[in-house]
Amino acid sequence: MNAHVSTRHQTYLNAAELAFIRSQYPIVKECIYWNNAAVSPISIGVRDAIARQATLHATDTSGIMVASAPTSDKGRSLAAKLVGSTAERIAYIQNTSHGLSLVALGIDWKPGDNLVVPELEFPSNFLIWETLSQQGVEIRTMKARNGALAPDDLRFLVDTRTKLVAVSHVQFYSGFRVDLAGFSQICADHDALLVVDGTQSVGVLSVDMEGEGVDVLVVSAHKWMLGPVGIGFAAFSERAFERIKPRIVGWLSVNDAFSFHRVLDFLPDAKRFEPGTENGAGIFGLAKRLEEIDSIGMEKIESYVMELGARIRRQAKSAGYEIMSDWPEESQSGIILLKNPTVATSVLFADLDAADVKCSVRNDAIRFSPHYYSNDDELALVFEVLRGATSRANA
Repeated sequence: MNAHVSTRHQTYLNAAELAFIRSQYPIVKECIYWNNAAVSPISIGVRDAIARQATLHATDTSGIMVASAPTSDKGRSLAAKLVGSTAERIAYIQNTSHGLSLVALGIDWKPGDNLVVPELEFPSNFLIWETLSQQGVEIRTMKARNGALAPDDLRFLVDTRTKLVAVSHVQFYSGFRVDLAGFSQICADHDALLVVDGTQSVGVLSVDMEGEGVDVLVVSAHKWMLGPVGIGFAAFSERAFERIKPRIVGWLSVNDAFSFHRVLDFLPDAKRFEPGTENGAGIFGLAKRLEEIDSIGMEKIESYVMELGARIRRQAKSAGYEIMSDWPEESQSGIILLKNPTVATSVLFADLDAADVKCSVRNDAIRFSPHYYSNDDELALVFEVLRGATSRANA
C-alpha cells in the first residue's frame, strides 16, 4: 500500500461529518487551534475514556490491570492497523524520547559501528544517539537542503558498519515529509535498521511500515494523534524485534509475571518493552483515539488536512506571503510555514495570538498545523489577520 493516498481512491469528510467532529472538540469554541504540531487538544470521547479508567481505579484497585486488559489489547490492535504492523509488535511507551531510548539501548553496539541522523532533527531524535559516541559509535549527521532530506544524500553516509538510520517522517522545523521507502531501500542494501519518529505524521498522514520498509516506528500521542500526553506506542518489524533487546527491564517484561519467579525469560511479544505498571489513563485515552481514527478513516483525515493545507498555501501566496514549506505534493505534510517579506514574524505571531489563533514560530516563520476539526470559517479569520498585518505594513 502506498503511504500517499491515490487521487482515484480519495474520500472526503462531508459537511455532516465535519460538524460532528467539531462538536467533539471543545477547543474550537475557545480559539482557532492550528498548533497540532506542538501539543494537540483531545476530544470529548478521549476525555471520557480517561475518566472511565480513573473511575475503575477508584472502585476496584485489586482487579484494575485485569479489567483494563481488553482496552489495552484493543489499542494495540488498532495501532497496528493504523501503521501496518501487528499487535504482537506494538509496545506502549511514555513518549518519543522513551521509545527511541529503548532502541538505542537495546542494540548490540561495537566500537567502530555507526549510525546516521539528520543534523537538524528534533532533539528527541538526536540527543539519545549522541550518547552512543561514548561507546565508540560514530554519529554521522545528514545535512538538509533547505529543510529537505533526499535519499541520494543518505546513500553515501551508509556502509557495512551502519547499524541504523534514524529520521523523523516529517521534519518539525520545515514540514518536509521524508521518502521512507527511498530511505529504507538504502538501509536494506546495507542491512541497517530504519528507525522513524512518526510523531509529526501518524494521525494525519498514512503510514505503512511493512510497505515502506520501516523497522521501528515511534509515536507520541499528544500531537497529530490528538491523544493524551505521556503515552504513545512503538512498533517493530520482525528483524528489529530480533535485534533490539530490552535494557529497561522490570517485573512485567517476563512470562508469568504474577508468579514473581525472578527468571529473566522475556515475553515473546513487544510487551517485553513495558517493564512496569502502565499509564492506565493514557492507554484508555489512546485506545479511544485510535478507535475514533479507525471509525472515520485515515484516508478521510489525511485528504481533508492536505487539501486544507493546499488552500492555506494558495491564499498565503495571493496575500503576498512566502511559503517556506512549498514542497512537491509527495513531500507535503500537515505543517505549513510562511513569512511576510515586510512584516516581522514576531509581529505576525503577536497579531495571530491576539486574535486567538494558536500557532507556533519555527525557523523564523509562522508554523500552522491545523487538523480535521478546522474549517472554512477559521481559514477566513486567519487570513483576515494576515491581510491586516500586511495592510498596516504597507500603509
